[in-house]
Amino acid sequence: MNKDTLVRALRLLLYVVLTAGALTALFGLFARKDYFIERQTTIAAPITLVYDQVRYFRNFRVWSPWAGMDAAIRIEGPDGTPGAIYYWMGEGEVGVGQMKLKALGPRRIDFEVTIDKPYEAISPTWFTFEADSLQTTVRWVYHMHIGYPWNGLAMFTDVDAGVGKDLSRGLENLKRHCEAMMPRTYNGYVVREEERSEQPYLGFRQRVPLAEVEAFLREHFERLDLLVRKRSLIPTGPKVALFWTIDSLTQEADIAAAVPTLAGQKVLGGLQPFTLEAGQTYWVEQMGMLDLGAAQKALALYLDEAGLVPLPPLQVEYLRRPPEVRDTAQWTTRIGYRAAAPPPPPDTLETEENREQQ
Repeated sequence: MNKDTLVRALRLLLYVVLTAGALTALFGLFARKDYFIERQTTIAAPITLVYDQVRYFRNFRVWSPWAGMDAAIRIEGPDGTPGAIYYWMGEGEVGVGQMKLKALGPRRIDFEVTIDKPYEAISPTWFTFEADSLQTTVRWVYHMHIGYPWNGLAMFTDVDAGVGKDLSRGLENLKRHCEAMMPRTYNGYVVREEERSEQPYLGFRQRVPLAEVEAFLREHFERLDLLVRKRSLIPTGPKVALFWTIDSLTQEADIAAAVPTLAGQKVLGGLQPFTLEAGQTYWVEQMGMLDLGAAQKALALYLDEAGLVPLPPLQVEYLRRPPEVRDTAQWTTRIGYRAAAPPPPPDTLETEENREQQ
């Protein structure tokens, strides 16, 4: 290559570089600088479990899409509290940076990501949580700011897809991890077991048409609240609905609106005493609006598998309800049965009696 040809080639290269730079600067005048990339997933686990997996940096190693690439990490400050910082350091694209926990809300967690290498950037990112009693929907939003003139180059790349694939992978890891932590469910509920002592109750009991059960409970819970305010009644726990029968043929329920009390509590006019014997009790817990049918189905599946039969009454404890809690999503109800092994069949009893006589 002679000298003139080399000069022309260098001029052409310089022209291309200058043109590309000029176009990038020109496009940067009109191109967007802020990108909000978001992905979401639904996890079959309660919001408390999912929230804590995101909140604590110590859990990042099992679900973060970048955890496996970080050559060195360090957590500074009380983990899980605003101000805590997660530092990372790695080779190549992993680079050096930090992630700071900025704020905690009931259904949102805010972080700030600061990248020092291989480039400098500060990006807010946050998680939101929406839940019912059976599952939690997590949305991860990443706010990326690309300054001038590099925002011009971003016009020719798919920023959403590039960052979004990492967010999707992280949420998939989070879903797999949280669901693996969950105990076995029945009709979507975890059934818990506890040994309960004998418990006396005072309340109002009668047979009520199924269509009027809600009105009956509301009226008689108000009467119980009035007695409590007058200090005529001292409850030892939350209000409870006791269902001895729910008859789909007659469309009636044998039900009581009651409160647990101490033994020997004075029985006032109109109140009736009930006592539930000590025994093993099996519970499910619901968040939000009460779905009694779903809870009963879960208990029936569990007890049938365990070879047990439910002992009436069905107990519905209103742990968090109006007027204390207005937000229906925060209502908490516990539904349970005492249960025992079924009695032996009659022919077995006769055989045992014959053996005793012999």
